[in-house]
Amino acid sequence: MKPSVALLAAALLAAAPLAGETPVDPKSPIPGYPDGRGPKGPVSVKIESPAAGAVIPMPEAAPGQPAPKGARVEVKVVVENYEIFKDEASGKGQHVQLVLNGRALPGWYAIDKPWIFPALPKGTYNLLALLQRPWQETIREAGGFAAVTFHVGEKDAGKPVFDPAQPSLFVAAPRGKFKKAEAAKILFDVYVTGCKVGPATDPEACQIIYRLNQDPQQVLTAWEPVFWENVPAGKHSFVVALYKGEKRIEAPFALAQGAFEVADDAAAPAAPAPA
Repeated sequence: MKPSVALLAAALLAAAPLAGETPVDPKSPIPGYPDGRGPKGPVSVKIESPAAGAVIPMPEAAPGQPAPKGARVEVKVVVENYEIFKDEASGKGQHVQLVLNGRALPGWYAIDKPWIFPALPKGTYNLLALLQRPWQETIREAGGFAAVTFHVGEKDAGKPVFDPAQPSLFVAAPRGKFKKAEAAKILFDVYVTGCKVGPATDPEACQIIYRLNQDPQQVLTAWEPVFWENVPAGKHSFVVALYKGEKRIEAPFALAQGAFEVADDAAAPAAPAPA
């Protein structure tokens, strides 16, 4: 093993999340979602492509054509001991969740085929891969998380690079648009690396502090999913950060924001009957 690879492996191990044993075949905590399956052992997700530190060249312009605005990037992953499936009835299932520069992408089910970014602009990119249940809860095992930093065209010195040894969090849920019936129970879930979550009385622990809309902020001293109940129709936003005691941790990925929407499913008034 090369020294740089050994150091990265050691950093990832040191930064591994501390959580309880992953439940096997759990029942869905949210109505309308299929139950979970497995895992069959310690889970693992690895990003095979692009390689860490890779610099992907910009394609040359075709004769008589303007210069391309981006480069094609293929993402390939390998998953072990975790079944990827999609329930036909609900359209939901266990999947790989990709996060590119803080933006969560749609759930990835067909992992036997590469995920294609047809034209990524020049710059530096932090790519994360998480394993998720059908209801978007992440698997809290060290092997259930992978990350690489790669570059398109050239490195962007001003872009922060993900460091597994630094306290970081990534929003897994919620995102997108929910039907009013689904808003009876909405999952809020973050993935934490680089620190263990615990009470402020533990000097080595960090705390998760979040605020939904203008509600009072909430402090989480255990790394567990949260369910927001009976969320009203409309657009909602939240902010979440890692703290140690009363001080927010100053790190590139220790603060995140998100938004989602709950649709108003009220039926439109019926058209008047013809005279």
